Amino acid sequence: MNIKQAETETGISRRNIRFYEAQGLLHPERNANNSYREYTDEDIRTLKLIRMLRMTDMPLEDIRDILAGICPLPEAAARHKERLLRRQQELQGAIQLCDGLQGQQIQTLDIDQVLTQAAAPQKTGGFFTGWVDDYKSFARAQHELRFTFFPDGAVTTPQEFSDALFAYARDNGLDLVITKEGMYPEFTIDGIPFTAQRNYTHVQGIPVASILCTAVHADDMLPPASPVRRFLQRFLNAGLPMVLPLVFSVYLWCVSDDASRQEPGFWVLLVSFWVLGGVLSVRNYYLTFNENGKHGPEHRDKTV
Repeated sequence: MNIKQAETETGISRRNIRFYEAQGLLHPERNANNSYREYTDEDIRTLKLIRMLRMTDMPLEDIRDILAGICPLPEAAARHKERLLRRQQELQGAIQLCDGLQGQQIQTLDIDQVLTQAAAPQKTGGFFTGWVDDYKSFARAQHELRFTFFPDGAVTTPQEFSDALFAYARDNGLDLVITKEGMYPEFTIDGIPFTAQRNYTHVQGIPVASILCTAVHADDMLPPASPVRRFLQRFLNAGLPMVLPLVFSVYLWCVSDDASRQEPGFWVLLVSFWVLGGVLSVRNYYLTFNENGKHGPEHRDKTV
């Protein structure tokens, strides 16, 4: 059947069907005569399964693992249930806060008391545990969707670039297909579209080529999160090296007197620490070592 019939059969819009195909969740055949997509009964069943799982707000990454046979459905459902229960606790706290505000007048409202009561459930650790677990899921997805590896050679031609990508895929059990060769190649890994670029880093003063691979639709494939939570997740993932200079600067400022703060050496020391933290943050952002990169199922099992 064509995409219009698939839309009618599954209740999924054509736009979303194409989106799921772009995310590697669906691989319909094309008609040899007109190149139109043709959806089989199995494709329809897959779309209905995707619709069912999305009704639970399950992330696309988990659905992809289920469809690829990487993660059994019961295991993925149990993990997602824990995520939903944490969210339920957070929503329950917000509901209780709304209940407490009903009948209150803003002029006579004891805001400090309300804030104290609202913060009390967070002391159990459930709220912060949810933040930590969500960050771990975000970090895992980042390593899958944006990673760096070191090829054996210098990679100076498109052919050498392709050979380096195929070698990495072979060593890590990945299904890699190059769709566009060049020094900025385009390719798919297990059906997910990626792009790559070659960079150089220095190891003991010697320039070494590194290849940065980035998923085309990386943001859409990350676990769902609010804008504030996503910002904090990105900051922690790339900006952790800046935390130490920040802590050191605050400590140094607190233990120093006004005379010490007027000394040039005081500011030279602070600036040196901030520059070091900035360099490490940039390196952390652009260079994720290949053992943290994307691996196939058999390699992933060995590294867990």
